[in-house]
Order: sequence, then structure tokens, then C-alpha cells
Amino acid sequence: MVETKEHFIARLNTVGDRHSKMVRRGYTTRVDRNGVIFAQPKKMRLRLPVKGAFLLVLAFFVFKAFILSANGPDAYKDRLSTLEAGNFVEVLGARVLAIDPATEFLANQMGPLFR
Repeated sequence: MVETKEHFIARLNTVGDRHSKMVRRGYTTRVDRNGVIFAQPKKMRLRLPVKGAFLLVLAFFVFKAFILSANGPDAYKDRLSTLEAGNFVEVLGARVLAIDPATEFLANQMGPLFR
């Protein structure tokens, strides 16, 4: 079996890549039937920040409810109608900021705090 310097460097790079993956991701160990311990890098998983996304959406609804309860429904609808008469981005913003049941419920709960 003839080994060249390039083969040796390629094997070293493979070992180095594997070790860097184990440092970044962590590793799992397993013992085979001969008693040899193998360390393997953990598989890369796609982690979705579900809790963060939920809190962001909740904060958005609370913000909408705060603005609705602070301005009142008539003034809020007037501002939305102004947005609906604008360009594409403003129309999209008007649709996102429209009064929905969740916003209305939260605004009704916040209402006594501002009056």
C-alpha cells in the first residue's frame, strides 16, 4: 500500500474537520462490541426559535392593542384608511395593522388602564 504525502494530508484534514465539528456541535460516544469507544459529532439539526417567534407575535398584538386603546377605535380606523390610500407597502401595513378579534380583546382589557 503506497501512501503519499497528499493522502496523509487529506487524512489529517478529515480528522481535523471531524474534531472541529465535535467542538462546535458536541459529540456522542458509543462503545462497539470490541470495547473501542467511538466519538461522533452530533447531527446538525435545524432549530426553530418557536418561543421567540411566539413572543414576537404576542408583543406585536399587545402593541396593536395599546395603540388601539390609546387612540380609540375611530381615530385608529381613520389612520388605517389613510394607509389604505397609499402605495403597496402602506396598503400591506394597513392590512397587517387592521383590527382583529385578538387585538380588540386585548384593547378592551387594556382600556380601563388608560381611562
